[in-house]
Amino acid sequence: MLIKLGIVTTGVALLFGGVAQAAEVPTVPKPPNCSTAVQVGSAGVVKRGTTTMATITQFEGCGGKYGHVRVQATTPFRASVRLSGGGSFTPPTQGELNQRDVWTFSRVLNDKCTFAVATVHIDEDALTGRSGSSC
Repeated sequence: MLIKLGIVTTGVALLFGGVAQAAEVPTVPKPPNCSTAVQVGSAGVVKRGTTTMATITQFEGCGGKYGHVRVQATTPFRASVRLSGGGSFTPPTQGELNQRDVWTFSRVLNDKCTFAVATVHIDEDALTGRSGSSC
């Protein structure tokens, strides 16, 4: 009944010129202390079977590159992220237990094509994925 009521309410709002409220759109994360950074390269995912467990992105700004992983798991997990490119890589930045957003930063890789690599440890699994490259 509640679902039907929501659909009817949305339909009535649209019929009378109101605005239907959509599901909350996730905000695009910004690196800590760098609100001017922009996402570079495509987002990647970490999957467990067919389920997306995390998204991996890379940003550039404030004199460096950032790697980011955002975990959507509901069971206990631990995530890490690093940047890699041109045969070089940063040490992984390890998040705390159940820390949803983990960031890493590097100035060393500024002149290289890079991608972010994330690993999510859930139960006995170590799941890994990467973002698209950015040059």
